[in-house]
Amino acid sequence: MEGSLMIIYIEPRSSFRPLSSDTLYGAVVNTLQILSQNFDELLASLAKRPPFLISSAFPFVKNGTEIIHFFPKPITKTPEGTNIYNYAHKELKKAQYVHETIFNKWLQKETGEEYLEKNFADYIIKDGLLFPRYLKLDFSIKSLDTARNSLNRLTHFSDFFFTSGYYYKNSGLFFMVRFLDRDFETKYRNLLLGSFRFLSDRGFGGDVSVGKGHFEILAIKDQEIINESADGNRFISLSKYLPTEDEIKEFQEKGNLYYDFYTKRGRDSSGSIRKKVRFFLEGSTFPQLGKDVYGRSICVGEEAMEFGYSFNVRMRD
Repeated sequence: MEGSLMIIYIEPRSSFRPLSSDTLYGAVVNTLQILSQNFDELLASLAKRPPFLISSAFPFVKNGTEIIHFFPKPITKTPEGTNIYNYAHKELKKAQYVHETIFNKWLQKETGEEYLEKNFADYIIKDGLLFPRYLKLDFSIKSLDTARNSLNRLTHFSDFFFTSGYYYKNSGLFFMVRFLDRDFETKYRNLLLGSFRFLSDRGFGGDVSVGKGHFEILAIKDQEIINESADGNRFISLSKYLPTEDEIKEFQEKGNLYYDFYTKRGRDSSGSIRKKVRFFLEGSTFPQLGKDVYGRSICVGEEAMEFGYSFNVRMRD
């Protein structure tokens, strides 16, 4: 995909929930509304063809001075003749993310599930991350439930509940912004950078008031870390993806789409229930339709939008 790529590296400072593209986009737009002196003009730009795409956040691991990126394991067709009861096959299902070298080779069809199963002894899976065994990586990404309570104003009794989050050691998260409009990038790039720094002061999520969702920006870099297949006949989505009706029809005609999905239905600031939305998850793969931009944004409630554009990357079948 053409357009400059910006990578934002963040280091969680407290319990941190998974950070998906729709959440990131919503947080950025809300922040831009605070920071921008001409938000209506900016909003008009965002309402048309998206001037930028944003990925979900994925893990990175520190290895000395090196940063190792991990990407969603592509969801692809299970090779014919696969023994689903095979130890390696079952173990590979535990891997949510794969080392950047594995991911880039997968895009070029130089590796895949069949190769990884046959050579499974050369790899290790730790905390959901798959990487070559020769790498001695010292890190941890652990989920932990935290007990909380709230006062029920009707009964005057405490309601006891748990919230979950991840803790990161020698690791963190990164997400990517791909600019599609050079004029927009020139005009608003610094404002976008300001929104990320504003969010680092505020934090992500509804639990920031109790110390969760806080992070530090480690670096913001302009660099290419994805070896996209220029002649690829498929694409993988690195964001939550809400296809248009026409895209769904074309996918059904072509076939060979492999995916997982997630249903989202939240509440707006007034407490009203929003429209239910079903996204394709990160790592889902689809046939190419000859487009640069896939997906759409939809209204799900009063003054509430869901960002469903795919951060798409070409790959070979």
